[in-house]
Amino acid sequence: MSIFLKAISSPRKHLLGLFLTILVSIFLSSAVFAQGSESMKQSERIKPLRTDVGILGLTANFKWLNDFTYMGNKVLESDDNNTELEIEFRDVRTMSPRAAIGFQVLTSFYAGGSDLGVGSWGLGPVFRAYPLAYKLDQWQPYFQTDALFGNNMALGELSDTRNGGDGFRVRLGLRGGIAYRFTNEFGIFVEGGPDWESSRFFKADARAWQINFGIDLYRFN
Repeated sequence: MSIFLKAISSPRKHLLGLFLTILVSIFLSSAVFAQGSESMKQSERIKPLRTDVGILGLTANFKWLNDFTYMGNKVLESDDNNTELEIEFRDVRTMSPRAAIGFQVLTSFYAGGSDLGVGSWGLGPVFRAYPLAYKLDQWQPYFQTDALFGNNMALGELSDTRNGGDGFRVRLGLRGGIAYRFTNEFGIFVEGGPDWESSRFFKADARAWQINFGIDLYRFN
């Protein structure tokens, strides 16, 4: 029987979460406004995806945007004084207009008591498909599968426990998303899908259905 871990709310966590949300919103709004103004001045059309286009993406995993399930057999101990935010950076390159391959890097930053620092790290491959690449240019739906191998990654609410997600971890993910380009060089995306994580292959002890928002930078060679 699966054990469901409930997040314990606190004013400190809510304030930190609100601050991070506002900070990300301001950053994205400023970038969108600047790039949108520039695009209005440009007469060039949005280029279609083609072979050898580099795409740099940045996103954050907000725990209040996921549905977490713990499937292990540990008795988890909640840590009320700890909160953590994961940041993912992706670098993918199109092999054809419909397929891209690359890598992603994950790290997290935690705040607990008077301590601030880096909580975890991970690295792994990314495979992406653009099924409508020949029909759409500015809007780009995509499907993605990815993996992360790292230390103390602690999927979802495991990062708020004292004894969950420590040591070597494997994370496998599936995503469906859509990207929108304001210019040929700048865009945003939203995606969603499940992640599975464990301390060994093919034996997941945690799952999270995650929603992500982020920005993309495109490099047409």
